[in-house]
Amino acid sequence: MLIRFTTLSPLSWAASALHAAGAVGAAMLVRYALDPLLGDELPYITLYPAVLFTAIAAGGWAGMGALLLGMAATFGFLSFDHGPAPFSAQTLTGLGIYLFGGAFSVVAASSLRGAAARLEVAQERLLTTLEASRAGTWRWDFRANAVDWDPALARLFGLDPAEAPRQRGDFRRYVHPDDHEHIGRVIDGATESGSTVDYEFRAILADGSLRWMYNRSRLLRDTKGGPALMVGACLDITERKRAEERQMLLVQELNHRVKNTLSVVQSLALHTRRGSRDLDSFQETFQARLMALSATHNVLTRELWESASLEDILHAEMIPYGGLDKGRVSVAGEPIRLKPQQALGFGLALHELATNAAKYGALSVPQGRLDISWRAETDAAGQRRLSMDWVEQGGPMVEPPKRLGFGSRLIERTIRDELGGLLEMRFQPEGLRCSLNLPL
Repeated sequence: MLIRFTTLSPLSWAASALHAAGAVGAAMLVRYALDPLLGDELPYITLYPAVLFTAIAAGGWAGMGALLLGMAATFGFLSFDHGPAPFSAQTLTGLGIYLFGGAFSVVAASSLRGAAARLEVAQERLLTTLEASRAGTWRWDFRANAVDWDPALARLFGLDPAEAPRQRGDFRRYVHPDDHEHIGRVIDGATESGSTVDYEFRAILADGSLRWMYNRSRLLRDTKGGPALMVGACLDITERKRAEERQMLLVQELNHRVKNTLSVVQSLALHTRRGSRDLDSFQETFQARLMALSATHNVLTRELWESASLEDILHAEMIPYGGLDKGRVSVAGEPIRLKPQQALGFGLALHELATNAAKYGALSVPQGRLDISWRAETDAAGQRRLSMDWVEQGGPMVEPPKRLGFGSRLIERTIRDELGGLLEMRFQPEGLRCSLNLPL
């Protein structure tokens, strides 16, 4: 709350009447005390302050009541002490002056109260706006070297308004030491040039936390052209700074991922071309691998590229081969999440395994089955690792290949070289058994 010398709250009729009566009574007691000195001269002199004070403190109607009550009391005083003096020309002239001057004082006081009330509302609105926008204002008097913060700025720095800095040197305690020199140069330059300046700095709050502040200030000169005042506004921009840092990191990460993805696509295109008999087979195989890469990208995008669920990747890669809903593929395993680079490589490896199963293995015949299971393990060094078993059964008779195709080599290179894992592929007559193990 703002600190005020008076509270301009409306009073009840009874309180206003008591206020007027008390002020007039005090004024008449003073008049009685001064009667040996004044006689019947200036009978209303002590009532002017009473009427003015009542109008300021209790309002215009109370001031008018005090004005009339004072007139009646003064007439009684003159009648009681001075005989017919109340009806003399001198007394009536004084009465006229009193009524005119008193009424003018009441009107002026009422206007001042109205202006003060409007200023009070404007101050409250400004303070509420500043606090809602996490901002505050300040003023620096060059001659007195005095700094004045509004309550919103004090609370912005985690201070009670009574604890706000009073001099420029006090403010330095709330500025990061690395920013002292920068702020000093900016303020000195603004003092010399008189221009409006903007700068950012790190503020150390009362609880020791660090916040970013934006300040805009301008200089006011005196009649001789010298610096008189500097006024400014301070805004907390910590969230904006954090957003800028996050955006920068995201741009860098996106650039890194795009380069990696293009490198993967280039490698896929090169090796797919080498293993393709003709352009049609190249297009079919290459497009399928791009779709597999895209499926993993979609899973990562839903998770904001922070990590991806292994089961979600498996679902996405098995969609082109019937998915996991038709009873031919069973999956079992605990929830495990992979980092983005792990997810991309793992998705390509699963795609190649699923493609081989659909062309030559268990998924190439109706009675074939595929069982996929995984678990998290801890090795002797205390590192968590993913262990997965891919087991095909019920498909055509399997014979070990005389040479590995690009798909098998891609699986091996991805698991071993890119992900630093272990791979074992056993081509048993009843079906392929693939075991892989990689660090999490």
